[in-house]
Amino acid sequence: MKQWTIFATGATLAIAVPLGATEAPQAKPKPPRDWSETLREDARALHEAIATSHPGMINPDDPGFSANNDTQLAAALERAETADSFADYFYAMQRYTAAFNDSHMGYGVFGSTPDLEVKWPGFIARDDGNRGLKVTRSEDWSGVPVGSSVTHCDGLSAYELGASRIGKRFGRWTLGSQRHRYGAFVFVDYGDPYVDPITTCEFETPEGSKTVPLDWRSGGDDFYRRMDLFNFGEPAKIGMQEMEDGSYWVTLPTFTGNPGDPRSAQLRALLDEMAEQADALRNAPAIVLDLRGNGGGSGNRAHEIANVIWGQQAYRRFPEPPMTVVYRASPQILASLEETYERRDKNGGLEDSIRAFYERMISQIGEAVAKGEDRLVFEPNLDAWPKPGDPVPEFTPPAAQVFFLTDAICMSACLDAVDLWGRFGGVHIGQETGADTVYLEVRSVVMPSRIGSTSMPMKYFKGRERGHNETVIPDHVYEGNLGDNDAVETWVTALIDKAQS
Repeated sequence: MKQWTIFATGATLAIAVPLGATEAPQAKPKPPRDWSETLREDARALHEAIATSHPGMINPDDPGFSANNDTQLAAALERAETADSFADYFYAMQRYTAAFNDSHMGYGVFGSTPDLEVKWPGFIARDDGNRGLKVTRSEDWSGVPVGSSVTHCDGLSAYELGASRIGKRFGRWTLGSQRHRYGAFVFVDYGDPYVDPITTCEFETPEGSKTVPLDWRSGGDDFYRRMDLFNFGEPAKIGMQEMEDGSYWVTLPTFTGNPGDPRSAQLRALLDEMAEQADALRNAPAIVLDLRGNGGGSGNRAHEIANVIWGQQAYRRFPEPPMTVVYRASPQILASLEETYERRDKNGGLEDSIRAFYERMISQIGEAVAKGEDRLVFEPNLDAWPKPGDPVPEFTPPAAQVFFLTDAICMSACLDAVDLWGRFGGVHIGQETGADTVYLEVRSVVMPSRIGSTSMPMKYFKGRERGHNETVIPDHVYEGNLGDNDAVETWVTALIDKAQS
């Protein structure tokens, strides 16, 4: 008697298949993918999506945006002429989006990236903080000692080398935070067909100048794990703890508002706990808001925390500079908002404020689209802005000294928190943040091939105080490894003690 198994997907039962059956017909193998045509089709779809629904197309302060879109399509189509592999396709699409130098715009695939052998020359060099690269890890066979600085390779400076090999894939190589984050990848061959190989480099070593022909070897299957190229340590757990002196350390590695993310419930619980302990927090010696690893999420989170620590008075005492918000109005954006709202609120899991936001935006963008308009503009309320001679609003600052700790990952809603908390009197510590453009609030655009998707902003700011792709440098800069929690806590404790003295 044969055993049977039934595969179920959702509410639909798939066909029952006898286990161990040999007479079942074999599926025909799929024909090889035409990577040239796949790249051509997806690049054109990306160009169309940008042209019809990216806010950069209607931003008068970014007149070269449309031309850049055309230039990147032409480059992708040229690469398509010779594309015959997943790597040819993948890295061409990444270059398309990276050319906009926007942290909110990138290309990723569903599943694994190209499965290619990783090679390295026996050493890793990281950003030295001054547009250079310094060797931080080395094998004896490389011929390059730890501590050596890269002078140039094949005629390119360390900065030029990083810009050509990594900057064209991830963009924004002019930013120190970007070089800090991705610098360790410069001397890694990860199979990108559009970068030139490095043959010879000159180093300034402790013993003097040294020219080394590079010996590229396999890094092994566990290369990325062994090398810890991002160097950010283990993911932090959301939570709050009281320190020995009565100060509070609040760990905020995300501002997610997505109910499908398990961290969302953890974050909600933390914010509720902070609200319950508002008096204790405000009267503690210090509060440390740890934003390491925080790449953004919902901007409401930073405001919830500000309300607990500084209160509503702070908004009247330190108002945000007037700023206009412009949403791109298009059928594609409207459909994306509707789909996202339905998916996220499927089980009623959205918080009331986020649900209200979706309902308002769907209604207003829907009205704009129905009228044939290409934008929805929210002007600042200048009547609420203080005028000369107005009385100074009352404000009672917290007794606690507030520190907020950042790394190079901080961008989007994390940067909004940096702006807000800094304006209210918080002290910025850690390392230089990431940056974002004036284009924000992303949606996902799936490519026709279904291989991957592009993230794409829906709005832009006009008059934002922090500039386009402008990072924020802390008041107190940490020079060590921010992934070393014990060392970071010791450093922060010293800052707290100094603030109390």
